[in-house]
Amino acid sequence: MRYHECCPYLRTRNWQALYQSNITTLHALKSSAKSSCTFIAIDFEGLCAERGEPLALTDIGVAVLPFPRPTLTQPESTQTSNTSPVRSQRLQTFFDQNSIECHWLRLKGQRSISGPKEICHFGQFQEIEPAQTEATLVTLLQSIQQRHNAPMVLTGFDLVFELKTIESHLSQVLRFFSSWVDIQDIIMKVAGLKNTPGLRDAVRSVGFSDSIATSGGNKSHNPADDTVRELAVLIKLLELQEGSTLQVEIGRRREQHEQQMYWYGRAPSPKELYPFTARVYIQGKRLSSVLPHFRQLAEMFEMYDPTAVGIAAEGRYGWVSLSTLEGLTRFIQDVHGKELRGETWIVASKYDPSIIPMTKIELLNAKQAAQVAEQGRKQLERYSRRKHALKIEQDTLDLQNYL
Repeated sequence: MRYHECCPYLRTRNWQALYQSNITTLHALKSSAKSSCTFIAIDFEGLCAERGEPLALTDIGVAVLPFPRPTLTQPESTQTSNTSPVRSQRLQTFFDQNSIECHWLRLKGQRSISGPKEICHFGQFQEIEPAQTEATLVTLLQSIQQRHNAPMVLTGFDLVFELKTIESHLSQVLRFFSSWVDIQDIIMKVAGLKNTPGLRDAVRSVGFSDSIATSGGNKSHNPADDTVRELAVLIKLLELQEGSTLQVEIGRRREQHEQQMYWYGRAPSPKELYPFTARVYIQGKRLSSVLPHFRQLAEMFEMYDPTAVGIAAEGRYGWVSLSTLEGLTRFIQDVHGKELRGETWIVASKYDPSIIPMTKIELLNAKQAAQVAEQGRKQLERYSRRKHALKIEQDTLDLQNYL
């Protein structure tokens, strides 16, 4: 199981029973849904904080989907075959038809670096005091438990950050859940993936347009929207027939630009594709102690629209690549030496003006042209050597004939 293999830093001693109740397969997920239960999707935004450090969350999303589901009326679209869904369903329709309960909690004074996120597409928005975070969540979960009176399943997409934060700062939340499921794990098994898909990759793959992602040209997102996305993917997984597969296109943006977005253990490369790169540090800490995953690093600085991010193998620092020199300059000016979410950030430019920026196609063409030129040079050298050898041979014969 991924959480045993890749997450040794999760402390599970105080919630071992729940930890071992992880739903890891589609069959087990379907079995849970057959009985009365309530799926509680939870999504956090902010930074990781170890036990003893202040809670560093900025926003919390919670969405509720009881099972059995309410009777649906006039679904917007259906599958045209067993393998290819019609990609026209809207999340708003899903939200309305399934009577999803959704809450967006923002911690006062803990605004995200990416700016205010005032668009609340689903459910209720509420600002809370950071010191009351655990109490607020406990009250909310108690209310859900009383109203639905069914076992509650903690649900999320790549739950590492949430589990670590709950365990270290919000442990009273754990007692409400009888089991938990990471939808990303289920998606990877059903689709036979080796690389981890993003949430929006999963949303598109199950047939939702996810139009709120670009509503009004606004790139920002919030955890409440993400919890609705997670439940939408969950529903579609439950509707799959046993033995079915799912086609997931990972990283639509990366496929369009043919460039890798996430890097581990080294800086984004080659430099021609990622010339405007900065190395980022957190003063006095390893970067991975605050942002354990490169996706969190990308989300941290999403307002700068990074083309790639990476984290060093030992986790001491990371890299952020921008699309232009102006963007790199602005990023350094905004972040270097500044305190963001309670941490002081250090930024060092890795820009080399001698490197000519290229697209992947341009770089490929340049390499092919260089190979052709190198082959031509070697052929010319061989021709010159043969010509010189023939001349020497001819001169030798002429001298012998003369003698």
